[in-house]
Amino acid sequence: MGKTVCIIEDDELVRARLADVLRATGHDVFEADSAERGIELIRTRKADVAVVDILMPDRDGLEAIGQLRRTRPDLRIVAISGGGRVGPQIYLDLARQIGADASLTKPISEADLEAAVTGDAAAPRT
Repeated sequence: MGKTVCIIEDDELVRARLADVLRATGHDVFEADSAERGIELIRTRKADVAVVDILMPDRDGLEAIGQLRRTRPDLRIVAISGGGRVGPQIYLDLARQIGADASLTKPISEADLEAAVTGDAAAPRT
């Protein structure tokens, strides 16, 4: 049975690709182009999972993960990052400390995304 997933990603092409992959595997997906919009949508719509980009212009994804964890402790959170000045691993490690259940480095394989969203034991840690 598919999950309801909110993808919070500012890059339109990345967001569309992730949404297409998840829809193709039976998930219901809604999208947000900013952390603020994603948090607002998750407040008003039922979501099982949030896929959250760490580096976004309007608000830090780490801050969004912390807020989502406090307000929706049952929400599965998958942090994603392609880097930044110090590389993605530092951000993803922080995301897990703040409350992300899984973390993925861009580019993200379809199998890794599916495993992280569903909570499969084989889900990658980085």
